[in-house]
Amino acid sequence: MKPIKLVISGIGPYGDRMPEIDFQSFDLNMPILIAGETGAGKTMIFDAICFALFDAASGSYRSTDSLRSEYAPPGTESYVEFTFAHQGRTYRIYRQPSYMRPLKRGTGFKLEKEKAVLYPGNDTPIEGIKAVNQAVQELLHVDEKQFKQLAMIAQGEFWGLLNAKTEERTGILRHIFMTEGYKAMELQLRERRGKAIKAADVLERSLIQYFCDAEAEPGSPLAEEISQLQEQLRKSGGIGSIEEMLSLLDRAIEADVPMEAELAEKLATLREALQELQKDLALAENTEHNLKKYNGLVKELAGLRERLADCEKREQQLAEAEKALQEKIRSLQSGREQLSSVPERLAACQQEINALRELADRLGSLQSQQVPRYGRAKKRLAELQEGLESAQSAHAAAMRARLDGEMQLERNRAGILAQKLVAGQPCPVCGATMHPSPAELPEKAVTEADVKKLQQQEKKAEAARSSAAAEAAAARAELATLDSQIGSYMLECLKSGCWLEAVARGEAFAMEIPAEAGLRQLYELVQLQAGQLAALLQKKRESAADLQGRAKRLQQVERELAEASGRDTEALQLKRQKLLKERENIRTAVADREGQRQLLEQLALKIGTGGSGGNSGNDGNDGNDGNGGSREAELAEYRGQLQRKISENKVQQQECQEALGRISRRRENNLSRRAKIAGLQGEFAAARHEAHIMSRLYNLVSGQTGKGKLTLEQYIQAAGFDSIIRAANRRLIPMSDGQYELYRQEKELGNKSHTYLDLEVLDNYTGRRRPVRNLSGGESFKASLSLALGLSDKVSSELGGISMDALFIDEGFGTLDKKSIEKAMEILLKLSDSNKLVAIISHREELIEAVSQQIQVTKTRNGSSLAIELGK
Repeated sequence: MKPIKLVISGIGPYGDRMPEIDFQSFDLNMPILIAGETGAGKTMIFDAICFALFDAASGSYRSTDSLRSEYAPPGTESYVEFTFAHQGRTYRIYRQPSYMRPLKRGTGFKLEKEKAVLYPGNDTPIEGIKAVNQAVQELLHVDEKQFKQLAMIAQGEFWGLLNAKTEERTGILRHIFMTEGYKAMELQLRERRGKAIKAADVLERSLIQYFCDAEAEPGSPLAEEISQLQEQLRKSGGIGSIEEMLSLLDRAIEADVPMEAELAEKLATLREALQELQKDLALAENTEHNLKKYNGLVKELAGLRERLADCEKREQQLAEAEKALQEKIRSLQSGREQLSSVPERLAACQQEINALRELADRLGSLQSQQVPRYGRAKKRLAELQEGLESAQSAHAAAMRARLDGEMQLERNRAGILAQKLVAGQPCPVCGATMHPSPAELPEKAVTEADVKKLQQQEKKAEAARSSAAAEAAAARAELATLDSQIGSYMLECLKSGCWLEAVARGEAFAMEIPAEAGLRQLYELVQLQAGQLAALLQKKRESAADLQGRAKRLQQVERELAEASGRDTEALQLKRQKLLKERENIRTAVADREGQRQLLEQLALKIGTGGSGGNSGNDGNDGNDGNGGSREAELAEYRGQLQRKISENKVQQQECQEALGRISRRRENNLSRRAKIAGLQGEFAAARHEAHIMSRLYNLVSGQTGKGKLTLEQYIQAAGFDSIIRAANRRLIPMSDGQYELYRQEKELGNKSHTYLDLEVLDNYTGRRRPVRNLSGGESFKASLSLALGLSDKVSSELGGISMDALFIDEGFGTLDKKSIEKAMEILLKLSDSNKLVAIISHREELIEAVSQQIQVTKTRNGSSLAIELGK
């Protein structure tokens, strides 16, 4: 990788877009110096390159989220654009950090997200942070940390380059010396060894499991041999001889053949004997069944005859019940005729009760509402009349007071006029301007205001009198209306009451009511009528209660008559039909059972001592008397003997069948296991051989053949690293005046293979080796620079791996004296002769004077700026 161009905009101390740095314009035969005062932003040029390539700054103290320049104007974008050459192709990478910028319109800020684009020549650009990072690492074959070790000696980090551990250098050297194949070979051999060992182990476990499933006749010597070998295989986990396993299985299979044939013959004999026993049992059961059936028929016939007699008895009881039901129907019909007029009488009585209740309600309303209302109206009229008289008196008094006030006012007008006279002004009556003796008001003088007040009081009294007169007139009209209404209402109630009473007595209505009767007289008649009406209403209610009882009795009689004529009659008819059907069925059953009994008698069953099966008549003999019971007992005993023999035979068959199945399954199992073991024998031998070969190869490549553990890759890397150290010593020895030489640590290799790339330094002044971490700051820089140049030489000399044509050194010269600087510059000048870009960051005057081509960084209050001097 060789830098071509670099553009920095709005990054770090650079507030604006800086002029592009064209590295091709410099003379690569000389180093480039980046100079400026402390804090100006010299290191930011390296940070920009590292950020563009790996999205990370070159120094460990700087992070990418703080790259946005605080001096950048709102419209200035923050980004880095880096162009570089690598292996004959040109690449350009654009990377923008995330930062907040002001909105173009309005107030507030907007987040600019991180961006990255890689332009690989004329190929399609690669966009996205992850995609670009991966593409750069695949292109350069190094990550950010390895890149800094190879191409950058950053400020304060040269010590890390020198003191890197074996694990850190392994990744770099793997690409430089292209040892990935050796590592891959080791991994593949380890994987193939593991697979081969696993395959052999799986096959071995399968073979052991198959043999451990083998069986032989328990208690036999062969079973003991097989069991001993199985136990030995389980404990050891390894197979000694497959041939021995196959031989034992063959012997077990051959031993089961005669035993299986003997058991099969025995089983066939038992099955034939079982068939004969089952035939004898079927005959005995059939004979016993016929005997039981005959005895059952005899018992059943006796029961049927008893049921037939019971049917005749129930038929007689049913006839008596039908006769009693007809008598009940006639009695209910007679009672219904006697009560038939009750509903009409009850309806008429209820109408009279409703009329009486309505009249009673009207009389109650008259007494509780209308008469009190009339009294209240009469009382209110009297009160209003008194108020009217009081208002009339008040009005008359107000009118007299007003007249007296007007007369007094006329008499006091001269005194009133004199109160308004003013000295020097003419009198409105005589015109004189002098008023020696004006008139005076009396002590009780009346003014015009007093008169007006009396007039207003008179008007209020007049209005109160008019209002009282109107209310009294309205009350008189209301009382007159109530008088007429209540009188008519009481006359109507009296006439209705007299008519109802006459109807109750069965007489014609005739009642005289005085034509000139007043309200009081009418009210007394009404009270008298109310008392008589209450007695009449009580009498009617008693009659209605009696009629309601009779009506309920009529309903009950009708229900009972309906049930007796319908449901009860129908039930008796159904009982008769059912009884007739039951009697017919019993007779049919008797005939059928009798025929069956006669048929069984005709069979040659020896029941009892007779030859025809006992009694053939219908005398109720159940067949269990005499020899019938003895015959049943004999048959039962014989049947039991047969069943016991059959059970014993089945048990023997079951035992024989189980033994035969056990031997057959054992022989089939042994045959199957023998076939599987024989089938895996060749595969197992091949897997063992493969595992042995792979183990030997892996042990050789992974360095496990001797005491020291050094892999093939580590051996090649160690040899290559030795060449890098030799190249580094060509710079370090003259730079240190022959005092120091670098060496790879080789002592105590043993099991510490993780230190085979660690460094130590030989002090030629003392003749002793010591760790490189014990070097001073200036000595460490010399050693780090020498190592970096050695790495660069080795990278340039290798055909594959990493190509790195640039070296950046940041402020490491600050720890060197003038003589050491001169020697370092000589080495760097020789390095530049190889067309390698060498850039140095420093503020040392010695370097500023010695290096003509420079990038000057100037620090101002508004940020830093760049200026390029190409020199002579």
